[in-house]
Amino acid sequence: MTKRLWLVPMTLLAACAGKAKNDVTVVPPGAKVEQIEMDPIKIAAVKGPEGTHLETYDVTELFERAGAALSDKRPADAARDYDQLLKEFPDTRYTKAALYNAGLAYEGLKDWQTAITRFQKLASDHADSSDAKDALFQIGACYAELQNWPTSATTFAQILERKDLNADDKIEAMGRRGYAQFQLKDLDTAERTFQSAIYYFNSIASEERLETDFYLGLVRYQLGEITHERFRAVQLVLPEKASLDTVDKKALGILNDKAKLLLAAQRQYIDTIKLGNPQWASAAGYQIGSLYEELYDAFVHAPVPGELLGEANREKRDVYYDELRKEIRILLEKSIRTHEQNLLMLERLGVQNEWRDKSKLAFAKLQKMLDPSYKFEFADPASAGSEPVAPPPPPAPTPPAGRGGTPEQGPTIRDPKDQAPPATGPERQIL
Repeated sequence: MTKRLWLVPMTLLAACAGKAKNDVTVVPPGAKVEQIEMDPIKIAAVKGPEGTHLETYDVTELFERAGAALSDKRPADAARDYDQLLKEFPDTRYTKAALYNAGLAYEGLKDWQTAITRFQKLASDHADSSDAKDALFQIGACYAELQNWPTSATTFAQILERKDLNADDKIEAMGRRGYAQFQLKDLDTAERTFQSAIYYFNSIASEERLETDFYLGLVRYQLGEITHERFRAVQLVLPEKASLDTVDKKALGILNDKAKLLLAAQRQYIDTIKLGNPQWASAAGYQIGSLYEELYDAFVHAPVPGELLGEANREKRDVYYDELRKEIRILLEKSIRTHEQNLLMLERLGVQNEWRDKSKLAFAKLQKMLDPSYKFEFADPASAGSEPVAPPPPPAPTPPAGRGGTPEQGPTIRDPKDQAPPATGPERQIL
């Protein structure tokens, strides 16, 4: 049990410093006296197993202890100490930094809603500060973690109205806003947002250098994802006649539409790779390989001609499938070459992530499918006509976890003097 005794605001006269107990310093009338405002101290009586003892601590001690816990990846201890500081010392020079860092601590605990509360208080009470701007970015990211995409998109739209944004800020805000719109399946709006980010970057590229290319990579990658989604939405149909040589204008038109979308998505993924960010390059390389494999699967799952349905036509159907497999084998060959190139690139760059693992698995599977002895199972004709749903990809690359940090460093813990060293903080997905 802790019993609060008193709060001691320390105001000392510099002229008295160093004097013995009985010394008296006479200050001449009108002389200038320097007063030094010291941080407040809290003294509390703590009742423990061995009795009651006094504990003394000040705001600086609490702040430093909380910061050490956050740096050491002990977010629960950090959150407790920051909250105690804010409760016991609600209005000091540490308040803004403590609110921001408390938000980081709760992010480390994946308590996104409490983190939002801390960041919101900072943003509302200190609206004109740079810390408030960074707090708003954190709020938008926390809503994304909660998959509250409408509020996340709205938050980043509000950020874009601020007058104190630099180039990195604007591209990050547009990228995150577009990502939220993409998650809401509003592809057209998301595409416009991403294109606006590209237009803005091109307009300032010759004058201003970005501190990180991460969010520009996100923008380029997501443009490819939008086209990829449109590609998936086009359902192939095969010629109505059993012969693959038969010209079927409807089937040919649909195939052409799907092929155009494949090539457009491929170009956008290649643009992502050219940007040079290793994490987004690995994701884009994997997706290019997936495009060709998905087109192959689309053929396999397309409805077969009616004259091949039924048990009586099984032999004719097997011959048809065999011819189809030969015709579309090139798609698997393109896919495996792409995965191979992606793996070679990642090995050269020293990238180890889930996209690399996914490419390795796809490469091994395609090797089996391209083996002449491989027994490929086509879709059951009775259920043909619905293309397979693409499996969920690995998580998107991890963004810079905090404002003012880098992907490698994590967030910068706030210090009132802006001299706190960067510390590795809680990692967050974009999602």
